Amino acid sequence: MKYKILILIFLLFSCSTKTPKEPQEKILVDIDGKATISVNEFIRRAEYVPRPDYCKANTYIHKKIILNSLIAEKILAIEAESDSPLLENIEFQNYIKGHKEQAMRQYMHHVEATDKVVLDNTELTNAYKFAGREYDVAYFTITDSTVAEKAHDELVQNPQKFDEFYFQMTGEKNAPTRKVQWNSDEHIKLHQTLFSQNLTKDQVLSPIKFDENGYLFIKILGWTDTKVITEKQQRERLDQITEKLTEIKASVIWENRVSEIMRGKRMDFNKDVFNRMADILYASYFPTSEEKKDIAINQLWQQEDEQNPKSLQEMSNEAFLQEVFFTIDGNVWTVDDFRNALMFHPLVFRTNKVNPNEFPKQLRLAIADLVRDHFITQQAYKAGYDKVNIVERNVNMWKDTFFALNKKHQFLDSVQENRDFAKNYHEILNETLNPYINKLQEKYYQKVKLDFKTFEDISLSSIDLLVMHQDQPYKYVVPFFPIITNDHLIEYIDKIH
Repeated sequence: MKYKILILIFLLFSCSTKTPKEPQEKILVDIDGKATISVNEFIRRAEYVPRPDYCKANTYIHKKIILNSLIAEKILAIEAESDSPLLENIEFQNYIKGHKEQAMRQYMHHVEATDKVVLDNTELTNAYKFAGREYDVAYFTITDSTVAEKAHDELVQNPQKFDEFYFQMTGEKNAPTRKVQWNSDEHIKLHQTLFSQNLTKDQVLSPIKFDENGYLFIKILGWTDTKVITEKQQRERLDQITEKLTEIKASVIWENRVSEIMRGKRMDFNKDVFNRMADILYASYFPTSEEKKDIAINQLWQQEDEQNPKSLQEMSNEAFLQEVFFTIDGNVWTVDDFRNALMFHPLVFRTNKVNPNEFPKQLRLAIADLVRDHFITQQAYKAGYDKVNIVERNVNMWKDTFFALNKKHQFLDSVQENRDFAKNYHEILNETLNPYINKLQEKYYQKVKLDFKTFEDISLSSIDLLVMHQDQPYKYVVPFFPIITNDHLIEYIDKIH
């Protein structure tokens, strides 16, 4: 009887533990059973960042150079993994953890928001009427709700006073203007307002509340409307409409999900500690022009530095580290807790330009977003999203990139290659790296297997792109393209049967 009860408990527990669904992956390359490259990873690595000049085109030779480069990166990572100094590097471990948890949250958004969107024909038909419009609008924002209410009453009835009202607020003659298209990256409420109804020229819209105390006023100056004629154009427009409406509806579903996770949680800051922290963090996140130049240079040629704030070093006073920074949901976060969170979740500010006077408000919002992500991540772990195949592939992609990069630098140091890589990469590839990679290819001869049919069917863009995440701690969707070899020969590769 005792054993039957134990078995029953085990079965009940097993049935209650759900395995999260995961997408199918098409494996393009298998390297000795130790690493793989999916079709999706190959395409993203080739198209989401600029490629070097020796493999920019969509030719078969250039495609083979891309293939060799990505395989060489994986082989270098395999060679480096057992003894890489990165294994003991806490900053690197936090960096990888940050990428993993961001990928988990993104997959959670996909499963729990995007996949739940249902569009009906009425919505698509209505959106189709307005999707070709490009609006010219004038706009301004008001942060005071009383002033916003007064402006609404006056301007909706008297749109000709729009610039006059703006002048009274700012002393500037004309309100700023901009163009807004269907695919513009605008606030959801603005997009819904502009592209869901018939509007008239010179109409002033009801103010759009875009955060807890911000109101956007819009005046329609006019628009152009691009019609689609051919069947291909019509299909492309319908695809654009479907994608945008799905994104908008998913955002609403996600906001509700996040509200559910954060319900009842209140954040209270220690004012003195917050003011001191604001002084420390401002220079790190909004550097001078010269500091920005240095950051940009470091990001070239695979010297990536994803917002690891120098301010972490300034938070080193032991007494300060133990100070209470804020409380959330009854839990205390010390300065040290916050510093540890920053190591794998850099702050994300909602605006790119912040003056010192506005910084405290923007800092509160950024910290609130970090804490929100903290609770979302907890739910993602509970759902098992850390075990999903594409999350694990994302983690391995970033990990392998840095293992390989470290191994490459170790090799160049060992042969005393001291030339500036950025200026001399063609010569260094031809004279130093290609022979090294060729030896590794001999070592892995026919241990690398390729789905040749799938590979030959892949078509790549020759246009330089740099695809980045919006409003995420880690901006780059994929690592920079590996500059390891410009060799196009693939005789060492066997077929996936």
